[in-house]
Amino acid sequence: MRFLVIVATLVLLFGACHADVTIETNEIDDDKVGADMREEAAQDTPLGELFENAAQAYLDEDWRGCIGGFDEALYRYKKYKRIVTICRRKCKTEAAGSSPVFAEDIEDLHFYERKVRETLCLMKCNQDYREIAGAGALKRLPRHIEKKFVDHVAYEYLHICYFQEGQYQDAANAAFTFLTYHPEHEMSRRNLKHYLTLPGVVEEKVVNLEAAPFVQTYVRGVQAYEDENYKEAVGEFETSLESYIESEEECRIYCEGPFDQGWYPEFTSSVANHFAFCLKCKRGCSLGLNSVNGEYRSNLLSSHYNYLQFAYYKLGNLRAACAAVASYLLFLPADETMLHNKDYYSAQPKVTDEYFTPRQEALVYVKRQEYELMLLHYISEEFAVIDARFDAFSKKNKAKKTDKKKKKKGEGKEEKELGKNSLARSILHPPPGHSPDIRMQYLGNLSAIRDKEEERETRRDRVAQKDDVRLVAAENELGGRNRYVADGFLNSTECDLLTQLAQIAVEGDGYEENKSPHSPYERFEGVTVGRAALMVYFGLTKPELLELLLRHTEAARDHVERYFDLDQQLYFTYTHLVCRTALPDAPANRMDLSHQIHADNCLIKNDSSCVRESPAYTWRDYSAILYLNDDFDGGEFFFVDERKEHRVQSTVKPRCGRMVAFSAGGENLHGVRAVRGGKRCAVALWFTRDEKYLEYERVVADTMLKRVRWLGTVPQKGTRIPSRYEDALIQCFKEDETLRYILRESS
Repeated sequence: MRFLVIVATLVLLFGACHADVTIETNEIDDDKVGADMREEAAQDTPLGELFENAAQAYLDEDWRGCIGGFDEALYRYKKYKRIVTICRRKCKTEAAGSSPVFAEDIEDLHFYERKVRETLCLMKCNQDYREIAGAGALKRLPRHIEKKFVDHVAYEYLHICYFQEGQYQDAANAAFTFLTYHPEHEMSRRNLKHYLTLPGVVEEKVVNLEAAPFVQTYVRGVQAYEDENYKEAVGEFETSLESYIESEEECRIYCEGPFDQGWYPEFTSSVANHFAFCLKCKRGCSLGLNSVNGEYRSNLLSSHYNYLQFAYYKLGNLRAACAAVASYLLFLPADETMLHNKDYYSAQPKVTDEYFTPRQEALVYVKRQEYELMLLHYISEEFAVIDARFDAFSKKNKAKKTDKKKKKKGEGKEEKELGKNSLARSILHPPPGHSPDIRMQYLGNLSAIRDKEEERETRRDRVAQKDDVRLVAAENELGGRNRYVADGFLNSTECDLLTQLAQIAVEGDGYEENKSPHSPYERFEGVTVGRAALMVYFGLTKPELLELLLRHTEAARDHVERYFDLDQQLYFTYTHLVCRTALPDAPANRMDLSHQIHADNCLIKNDSSCVRESPAYTWRDYSAILYLNDDFDGGEFFFVDERKEHRVQSTVKPRCGRMVAFSAGGENLHGVRAVRGGKRCAVALWFTRDEKYLEYERVVADTMLKRVRWLGTVPQKGTRIPSRYEDALIQCFKEDETLRYILRESS
């Protein structure tokens, strides 16, 4: 019922969205298409029937029939989409270029006249193809059949059929294609791993068969750029950029399909409802294009302009370089590196402000994006109010009814309230020392799949999920249970970048502003996810740094969960980037500890027992520490036994990319030796199995990152993030409607 009533104003907006967009006509090669259509007409089997026949061939173990059937179905589906898209684009262009039957636009009749002209064109276009290919040529696919194509289900069948026929490289390609869109499908992961061991399979030749057309061009551009072949790089990136925008445009046009209203609305409501349905579909097009082999790259489109600005500069084309800079800044207006580049180019002879005119395609793209997001936000905000009134009316007049629809409506209302009320209640997880009152997993590269081990394999084998992550020490080497050390979670560049993020650290962060909470000879500084999110939101630090922190800590959480073979999901309950610095006047041979011996979820009693009771963080189940550097003296992490004398069982020396992880109970008492010189930085992570204690700051940070990606930062002169920043976070969500919209949509 979200769009039960929609005001006629949206119709005007619909017209405005399309009035200024110029679409080039993509004419069909009639001879070629005609020949293709005649060939298909001989078999004129509906697409849905083709798919079902291929699936039945699989069940009958007719492997050749399975391969042929699905190949034909996929080929026909792509041709179907192409024809539909060409028809719609052709008709939209013709209608936009036609002269209205009456010059004056009375009551927005020009908009409706264009839609009538488009409809007549579509009927004629459809009929032309029907005469060639049969009555069902452009008949819309049933929703359940199209969903199978959209979800790439055919490849789940195909890779097994190829394997049975001994076509192992094809099997690997099909499995990888399916996994690109379903990275958590365990059976396919195991199958792909097996295929990579078979004769004739070349890992480097395993490809995503459904990759967007621009991907290979983009990759060639990156390679040419890295080889300093800037002329070739420019050509590849310009081609890739054009192909990207074309692919998204085709996706958006295909979104303008039928819509099941599910009820019988008025004329205006029907038009606006269908428009909103199509608009939400169009907003998903860029998300699909930005996923390269399962890895989401939020800045894929804007990165074209980043490469182009430097390549054009190296070729001596300053005007083109400056235009690329201005275009990039449309997407990320507070990017410090690009602003520095702009200053550099501005200082060059003959460069004027005119040079920094954004390219037209970038300007149109960003303006459309902003308009659509604002419009979706308006729809969400305004109709949520109407829904609430409708709910109240329904409850008052139908209090005795408890049908399923009403239950779902109630659930929907609770979800809406999540974006507002729970934000104020639990936007932050309390820092250490407080008891609480109270989601781009990447598929990664192919090695992430290849190294995935069977359930029966050992922990040591299973932990090596990537070539660059390796087990260093397990329980035996560390002298206790439920603990391990692994290297390779970060490379040196990533460690340096996260150390940059530590530059915004606040003394005593998380410990009542106590600058030396653990040792009087060390300065303690920290950065929480919430503080970093605020810094990004106000343009005080780079969003890439926060993205890096979130991405790699999520990888750490996933590793811990898989290593310990847990049957329950682990949730972040607190994330803390901390640095400990030896004070200049500290004793040279100090024997105190940087962090006293403790357990993470229980209190050590005099009898050496460890009891899970307040004020301990009893909800913590597992812990991990991800180290960023080793250029300091001391600061080793150590485990001790559970006996009263606290004998050291093992020591872990920090280094970039190393992680120590362990269960949070008394079986893993631990501490940190004194930092005698330099600064020791690490990311401390605590996990819980209880979703109630979820670190809500991560949700908030992801929301703010999306907002910055879409609309840029919110710079304010003299902005300073207070030491107690919780109220500032809540205030941002109160004042910024876009933040609330994104939060609701992702919840």
